[in-house]
Amino acid sequence: MTAGAVLVSALAIPGTAHAEAPVVKAAGSSGDWAAIEVRLRHGSAIGEDVTKITAALRPAGSGESDAPVATVTDFKQTNRINPWEGVWSSQPVHLDTLGDYTIDVEATTSAGETTVRKGAGTLRYRKQPVFQDFAVTPTTPTIEDKTVTVSGDLVVRDPITRLTEPLPGASVSFWIERQIDTPATTDDKGHFSVSHELAEGGGAYATYRGDLGYASTSWVDITPTAAPTRITLDKSSFHLTAGDKITVSGTLQYQSGSEWKPLSGIPLEMDYKNSSTSHPIEATTGADGRFSFAASPYQKTVYEVAFRPYPYNAWIQRTATVDVDVAVTATTKFRDFTASLDKYAELSVSGTLGIVGSDRSERVSVAIQYSPNGRTGWTTEKTVKTDFDSQFHTTLPGYTDGYWRLKYAGSATYDVKGTTSGALRKNRALTRIKNADASPEPVRKGRTITVKGVLQERQAGSSTWKAYGSKKVQILFRPTGKKTWYLMTTVTSKSNGSFSKGFTARQDGTWVPVFLYPDRGHFVGSGKEDYVDVR
Repeated sequence: MTAGAVLVSALAIPGTAHAEAPVVKAAGSSGDWAAIEVRLRHGSAIGEDVTKITAALRPAGSGESDAPVATVTDFKQTNRINPWEGVWSSQPVHLDTLGDYTIDVEATTSAGETTVRKGAGTLRYRKQPVFQDFAVTPTTPTIEDKTVTVSGDLVVRDPITRLTEPLPGASVSFWIERQIDTPATTDDKGHFSVSHELAEGGGAYATYRGDLGYASTSWVDITPTAAPTRITLDKSSFHLTAGDKITVSGTLQYQSGSEWKPLSGIPLEMDYKNSSTSHPIEATTGADGRFSFAASPYQKTVYEVAFRPYPYNAWIQRTATVDVDVAVTATTKFRDFTASLDKYAELSVSGTLGIVGSDRSERVSVAIQYSPNGRTGWTTEKTVKTDFDSQFHTTLPGYTDGYWRLKYAGSATYDVKGTTSGALRKNRALTRIKNADASPEPVRKGRTITVKGVLQERQAGSSTWKAYGSKKVQILFRPTGKKTWYLMTTVTSKSNGSFSKGFTARQDGTWVPVFLYPDRGHFVGSGKEDYVDVR
């Protein structure tokens, strides 16, 4: 049989499935240098078709036909790499001489399919460095004692006798937590020990790499014991006016036995509770465990004080939270308040009632108030219904002079503070036609009727009437039995305010002079109506 030859049954029945011969991938040793490991790709999905493995050992460099110095058959599957590939291992082999040995492998299935591979690998039968009694103490450190001790012994094992002896003066390297730690040197008994202060835990193992080869320990998990925590607030509820600030302060502590101690340097955050968006306010505890957050709640709010998601801290339980209840009194303010007084003393008012600290959409009442002097005697002249942040318009009878303002009383039910606008003074000068007269009366038809008078003005805040010259005065006539006034003519007052105009008497009726088209600073004015009998 040549190396790598595969024996296949020549009597295979067409259409009948049968196990394929195994493929020898490699052979050698792993953890125990004296034991043989064979890696096979086998025919079935679980490897049960491999019934026998034989490994023949011959000195390295010998011919394939040379007789083996030992034959090993006690193999068991020790590792399943995938459904069609695995590793079979033997017990430690006893040989009389140290050195390297070539491994020839023969593997047979339950169906008798056999594979032979010459020179499948090498068994390095040598003295082996081995770690013994490797330990990490403690494996569950606490926040108050984060130091662990990694210790063990490094020995040399003779594969012939299986006896060990210490390996002094050897350099042992360590991986502790997430980093390679400072190496240690074994003492006369092969013992080593190092201490390490942990940052967050993880695990540890040791390695040796020297003249005798390489050795390593198994990984040992280091899992810190997370201490219970609590967050204690100085004040957990607030009531403020919208726009004001609050300071949320307190202490973060961890439990040590029956005692609670401060936690320093821990990042915390305060955010809206159960919010789908994140707007956290951040703070870090001081040496005394104290923290403080400043916030300006816009409206009624519940905050939650909790640990920040990062960085992770293995030494404490990060589930502690505490709620902060904030009630907010909404504030209101009038915007765009305007008022205008027309020539007939009708007041037009518009404005917007804004709100801060609430998103309510209720209808509210706004009072329009008047005061003669702008300081006292305010009376409500009209009430309008409006929505927050919506402009309203209205009209009402005005006064010749005075002050106007808007007022909202607020709502105790919905915790909304009332407000009053600034005052606007609105006035116009009064006008009148003094000594208005249509004469003579009675008068004969065809004769002249003369309409005359004096146009005067009185400014707001004054009690004196003065001549109002160079202004247009309309003279109106209403025939007897009619309801309609007719414009007969327009005249211009003289500098002393007087005017006069003659008309041909045609029919009975009433005459009146009127100042109909004043400027923005004056009201409409008129004289008395005068009936003239035409005969």
